[in-house]
Amino acid sequence: MRRSLKALLSVVLCVCLLVPVGAGSIASSAQPAAGALSLTSDAPFGTFLARLVNAVSDFLINTLILGVFNAFLPTTSKVADYDSFDLDTYGDFYPGTDPFIDEARPGAQWSLGYAERSILPADFGTRPYVKGSLAPYSFTTKTLDGLRVRTVVLDDGSGRGKIAFCVIDAIGIANADVRKIRAAASDIAIHNNIVSINVSVSHTHNGIDSQGVWTDPAGTTINNLANALTGFTQVKSGVDATFLQTMIDRTSESIAAACGRLEPGSLYLAKKSISDYVRDRTYPNAMDDNLYRLRFVPDDSASRPTIIATFACHPETTSYSSKEISADFIYYMEEAVNRGGENFIFIQGNVGTVTSSRSNSNDGLALNNHEEAARFGYEMGYITLALTATARQCETLNKAWGDLLGVEQYAGTDGYSVWYKNWQPVMETAVTPILNIRMEQFILPVDNGIFKAMGKASIANNLILKEKGTGACYSVTELGYMEIGRDLKVLISPGEIMSEILVGGPGLDGFKYDSLRSMFGENLIIFDLMNDAIGYIAADPNYVMVGMQYNPNNGAYESDSWCLFSFGKNTGSTIVERFIQLEQSVR
Repeated sequence: MRRSLKALLSVVLCVCLLVPVGAGSIASSAQPAAGALSLTSDAPFGTFLARLVNAVSDFLINTLILGVFNAFLPTTSKVADYDSFDLDTYGDFYPGTDPFIDEARPGAQWSLGYAERSILPADFGTRPYVKGSLAPYSFTTKTLDGLRVRTVVLDDGSGRGKIAFCVIDAIGIANADVRKIRAAASDIAIHNNIVSINVSVSHTHNGIDSQGVWTDPAGTTINNLANALTGFTQVKSGVDATFLQTMIDRTSESIAAACGRLEPGSLYLAKKSISDYVRDRTYPNAMDDNLYRLRFVPDDSASRPTIIATFACHPETTSYSSKEISADFIYYMEEAVNRGGENFIFIQGNVGTVTSSRSNSNDGLALNNHEEAARFGYEMGYITLALTATARQCETLNKAWGDLLGVEQYAGTDGYSVWYKNWQPVMETAVTPILNIRMEQFILPVDNGIFKAMGKASIANNLILKEKGTGACYSVTELGYMEIGRDLKVLISPGEIMSEILVGGPGLDGFKYDSLRSMFGENLIIFDLMNDAIGYIAADPNYVMVGMQYNPNNGAYESDSWCLFSFGKNTGSTIVERFIQLEQSVR
């Protein structure tokens, strides 16, 4: 009887814990000032009071309520034993190039191969799939555009090996599933001397559930707790098996295809502020507002150039109201770039809590959310193509590229802004053929009670390790440091880093580290959500699951629940510390 009661209690509580997954996604689309409490206060006291409230909130929610719950929650057979786990034998990890080089090898030249594949399962349209975002059980058989994996394979001609970057139109992917993709591509990697395979997501909030927490949380929880209590059932993954296998197959195929299309050429770097198009919705509103473009131009003039674009922005606009599957603005940004005769891959930047500002691309038109996302994508695509062009050239190119934003139709009407008005071109520089990358795999504590509960119930596909004596939980993740030429450094991040960790400002008050750029230079950027999805990575003093932050700009206490989706309160300092050590190990 006690065992049955325990099972029932576990099921009810675990399913209830999943409710914030949808709630947090919904909150992410709201303005941060909504529900803010305005009090008269100076900044030091306001920050102190907010952090005091947050400490109490975290104790009550995470330590007390979730702590007691997790103490009684049984563990599935999929959870590994922390004490006997050997990280060195955990397969399908690629450490990167060795050694790092400071000068291009004599006669070295860039080579790049590009490929993309649809990741819509063969039976999509004939049976429903669930969207990965907002509320669970959001079934659909329709798509507004398409979901793809886009891959580039890069080689600096040094003979140290090639590097693959694959970006899937999805909300996130667990490191354990990244390793399945690498396993599927292992023969390809051996044959082509690939020393680093990195799998990321565009972070679309309207793709198919790739993390397992939206498809059937109740059914998965019940099944997996039955496994934990009786051992008579097999552990069920929350990720749809057909979709997961499709992602694995198509991604490995794209790596092979990109290797087959490798050709020599030159690589160029340009960047431009897009502050009118993106915004950070969370105080202190810190962000890297630049769009970075790496453009590969093949020696063969008959071949298509390839654009690697990266900037910070949640692709979530379509998800506000649409029930259909969509890649959000990414699909339409690619369409615009393709109109310019170039291949396209988008790598998510330092996304944190950054989202789109669409007033310029909405142009005063009456649009639904999907139409807003499409126009935003078109405008970002045109901007990406035209970085080095003059305003007059932009006008000519706009017509050649199909005038997707309707300049000829709408220019001069109320609220319409021509995308190249007041346009200022930027310079691009040739990138020296140097490509250094070093990855580290490590064990990260899972202190967040929600993530811990989902891990013990094996709802998501993250590898979870449990320590016998303490009951503490951990997961394996990856972090990377990369240098592209002499002018660009990249932190390869497994989650969504709050931007103040990169650029600094008042958001780092009380944090034991300076900003990453103050330590490593202004040419450091971040590729977020690469090789894992561990949630938000906040400066330790700002961590709170449900609480508030004080905004001295308006004297308001703004609600904060971002770190409901974070591995824990020390994740920020752990990531920064390990990145410092990783960079020092090669520099």
